[in-house]
Amino acid sequence: KIHRSLSVASWVVMERNAAPSVELDRAFRGHRGPVTSLAFHPEEQQVVSGSQDGCLFVWHFKAQLRPFRFVGHKGEVHHVAMSRTGQTIASAAADQTVRLWSNSAQGESRVMKVHCGAVRSVCFSWDDSLLLTASDDKTVKLWSLATYRFQASLLGHTNWVYSADFSKNSELVASAGEDRLVRIWDVEKKVSIMTFPDFQVPVSKAKFHPDGSSVAACGKDGCIKLWDLRSRKLLQHYDAHSGAIASIDFHPMGEQLLSAGEDGLRIWNLREGRLMHEVSGLKKPPTACAFSPSGQSLAAGSRDHLVLTWNLKADPPAPAPAPAPRHPVSTPERAAAPAPRRSDATTKPRAPVPEPVMADATTKAVEEPQPLAETLKTMQSHLEIMARTVQLLDQRLALNEEQVKAMRGELLQQNALEMKLPLPVPLVQQAVTEVKSLTTQEEELQQELENLRQLL
Repeated sequence: KIHRSLSVASWVVMERNAAPSVELDRAFRGHRGPVTSLAFHPEEQQVVSGSQDGCLFVWHFKAQLRPFRFVGHKGEVHHVAMSRTGQTIASAAADQTVRLWSNSAQGESRVMKVHCGAVRSVCFSWDDSLLLTASDDKTVKLWSLATYRFQASLLGHTNWVYSADFSKNSELVASAGEDRLVRIWDVEKKVSIMTFPDFQVPVSKAKFHPDGSSVAACGKDGCIKLWDLRSRKLLQHYDAHSGAIASIDFHPMGEQLLSAGEDGLRIWNLREGRLMHEVSGLKKPPTACAFSPSGQSLAAGSRDHLVLTWNLKADPPAPAPAPAPRHPVSTPERAAAPAPRRSDATTKPRAPVPEPVMADATTKAVEEPQPLAETLKTMQSHLEIMARTVQLLDQRLALNEEQVKAMRGELLQQNALEMKLPLPVPLVQQAVTEVKSLTTQEEELQQELENLRQLL
C-alpha cells in the first residue's frame, strides 16, 4: 500500500534516477475464455476485464470483496472501458451491441444497438458526454450519453475497424483496422484530417499519447510505430515482438509504453527508444494490457483466462563513486540503468547525457525530491517555449518560401509575355527588389532557426 501513496512528483524523480522494478501482485481467476480487454477504475479500486466467454468481471483490490460478474452479451466481449467517474462500464461485443453497466453488484445494464457488425472498440470522452465505437461494418460512430442517441459517423475506412480512441481533450479521434491505415479525425468537423499508411499489415490498436501530441499504433507483424501529429511524420519504429501485438498502452507520464504480444509483455522506454523491462509471471501469451491511472501498477490478461496485476517500484539508485582527477564521474542514470536485453528500436538521436554530478548532490536529490521535481518542471516549460518558437519560425520560413516562388512565377510569366506586350521597366525592377528582400528575410530566418536548434 505504500507505493500507492507516493505523489506523482516523487514518482517522476524516482523513475528518472532509477529503473523501476516490476513485482507480481495479484492473479484473478474466473473467466472461462481468453481475456480480451482491461480497464482500471479511476481511483484504482478495481480493474474490469472482458473475455471471449461473453462475460465481464469487476475485480476488487480489497481481498474481502467478491468480484462482480456481468452477463448479458450473446457473443464474445471485444473491448471494455470505464467512465471518468468510475460509475459506468461500457462493453463492446460480437453481438453488434454496446452495453452500459452500472458499476454495482446488481449489474444493471442498458443495451445500445449501435452497428450492423461486431463492435470492436468503445471509448468515453473526457467529460463522459460522448461514446465512441468502432465496428466491423467499417464505421466509427459517436453517441450522446445524455440521450443515448446517434450523433455522427466517421466514414473513410474500407475494411473492419479494430480500434478507436479519443485524444486527451476529445477534440480528435484515432482509428485503425484491417485496411492497414491509421486515421486521425476532427470530432467537430467529422472529417479525416490525417492518414498514416506506414503499416503493411492490419493494425490492431491505436492509442493517443497522454499529452495528445502523438499517436501510437501496433500491428500484426509485431511492430509499434509512433507519429508526431504536428509534423505528421513517423517519430519511432519498434520491432517490438516476434508475433502479432494484441494491445498497447501509454504510461500516464508519457515516457513509457506497455505492449502485449505473442512472445510476452514488455515495457518500452520512449525517451531512449529501447526495451526497458520484460514482465515475468505469464504462463501463456498476453492478450490485453493497461497501466493504472497513477502509473504505479499495470495489469494484463492472457489466454489462460487469468487477469494479473503488477506493482511498479523504483529501486534506489546506486551511489555515485567519488570523482577521480581527469576521469568522468558516473551519474545516477548510468549507475542504475540496466543493459537492455533487446533493442530493435530505430529512433531519432538520443538526448544529450546530463553533465556529471557529485555524490553529495545525488544524495540531496534523493532526500529532497520536491525541489528537484519543481526544477525539472521549470526546465521542461522552458524547452516547450523554445520548441514553440522553433515551430513558429518554421512556419514563417515556409510562408516566405511560398511568396518567393509566387514572385518568381510571376516574373517568368511576364518574361514570356514580354514579346507581345512591353512591360514597364520600373515594375520589373520593383518585382526584382521584392524577391531579393524576401530572399534576405529567408536567409535571416534560417540563421535564427539554426541558432535556436543549437540551443535546444
